[in-house]
This record gives sequence, C-alpha cells and structure tokens, in this order.
Amino acid sequence: MKRFSVVENGYDINEVNRFIDVVIKRLEQLDNEAKEYREKLEDANKKLNEKKLEEDKINKALFAIQETTDRLKNLAKQEADMIIEDARRNANAIIHESLLEASQKQKETMQMQKNITVYKARVKSLLESQLKIIEDLDKVEL
Repeated sequence: MKRFSVVENGYDINEVNRFIDVVIKRLEQLDNEAKEYREKLEDANKKLNEKKLEEDKINKALFAIQETTDRLKNLAKQEADMIIEDARRNANAIIHESLLEASQKQKETMQMQKNITVYKARVKSLLESQLKIIEDLDKVEL
C-alpha cells in the first residue's frame, strides 16, 4: 500500500498525481493485455471451431467410406454366392446328361471354378485394398 507524505492541508498533490499517473499507466497496460488475451482467445476459439468442422467432415467421410466398404463386401459376397450357386446348378444338370455331354460340361465346370477362384482373389484383393485405405485414414492425425 502506497503512503503519501503529509503536508499542510493534506497530502502532497504532486506525489499523489504521480502515483495516480503510475496507476493509470498500469491500468492501461493491463487493459491492453486483457484485449490481447481476448483476441488470442477469440482466435483460438475460431481455430478450434474450424478444427471441429474439419473433424466432423473427416468423420462423415470415414463413415461414408465404411458404408461403401460394407456395401462392396455384401455385394461381392452375394455375387460370389450367386456364382457358386450357378456352378452347382450347372454341375447338377451336367450329371443328368449323356456321357459325351457330361464330359464337355465337366470341362466347363472346371473353367468356371478357375474363374471363381480368380474372381475371389480379385474380390479379396479389392477388399484388402479398401481395408488398407481405411487403416491409412485411421492413421491420419486430426
């Protein structure tokens, strides 16, 4: 606490005025600092909101990718099941035909099984590449 010199009729006016000037300067300095901190806080809040918006966009994109991947998996499985079912039907029809026809159909079935194997390998490769993309997206820093 500041103590002032006592003179006739009260305190020394010059001393009090100097102290008031110091207090005013300090208050102005504190006010300026407060303004700077408010501006910094506003900037930080804006950046945080922008980051949240970006994060929301990324989350939506990841969700869309996940949905697309799930749909691709389901479609690939359905198609593979359909191909297998078609191959089984064809194999049953081949059994009931004549020996010459059976021999020809047996060759076709073998080719279809090779095609199914190739198709499964392609589907597996596609799914693995999709999963790799998702894993890579998980590694991205938000």
